[in-house]
Amino acid sequence: MSLQDAKIDPSLSEYMPRIEEMYNAPFVRYLGIELVSMTADEVRTRLELRPELLNSHGIGHGGTVYTLADHTFAFASNITQDATGHSSNITYFRPATGKYLEAVSRRINASKSFGTYEVCVYSDAGKLVASGTFTAFNIRRE
Repeated sequence: MSLQDAKIDPSLSEYMPRIEEMYNAPFVRYLGIELVSMTADEVRTRLELRPELLNSHGIGHGGTVYTLADHTFAFASNITQDATGHSSNITYFRPATGKYLEAVSRRINASKSFGTYEVCVYSDAGKLVASGTFTAFNIRRE
């Protein structure tokens, strides 16, 4: 999978340089997080659960799950403007098993200074692994 395979809403075409920059972040490329789809309202990403991303029990490491959720939130909060993480809260519901994880981020509130997003992480069987609320501080350039 590559960025060219992602289903990106044509209305976001003016933001492609920003999207490419987030996609090509060194840590994201190292982990292998892939952009599945993006609209102004929803971002979907995917991560293959490779052996180096597992914990000592052979399941997806909690840090792997969190990182996928966090970067999916980063994609969503930075599409049209610069933003940085302000706070987050994640709840784990079941072990991260299967061949891959998929995360979905949706904005649930927006103000002049903050954007708040719900991010859900699912197993490849469609089971909810974790969900969280992530808040971004919008960076205003003057």
